[in-house]
Amino acid sequence: MRTYTPVILQAALKEALKDGGIVEAHCTEDAKKIGSAWTGSWTIYLLAEGERVALVNHRALQPREFKTIGGLVSLAVELGLEAANVPLRKGTSVNWTHGTEGTSQS
Repeated sequence: MRTYTPVILQAALKEALKDGGIVEAHCTEDAKKIGSAWTGSWTIYLLAEGERVALVNHRALQPREFKTIGGLVSLAVELGLEAANVPLRKGTSVNWTHGTEGTSQS
């Protein structure tokens, strides 16, 4: 039997965040500095009702992957956040909530 992963688009993620949702930034590849840019790999999830819902690319409906810290921070700004912590090591996560600074988790 095929399993389905719940997904969310960016516009709905922004609304869920405004409604008190929690966004998780999860590091899937250690951050490293290349030239003047910090690179790595991060995926974004909405934590809602006991589920972890992946932010997806609207064209392919594949989990959206952020490859630079700049891209991750740009998303945070687009979501209306005032601050955004960034996990730097593979397997670590931070939570973002509307109107507050992120909180770290491992």
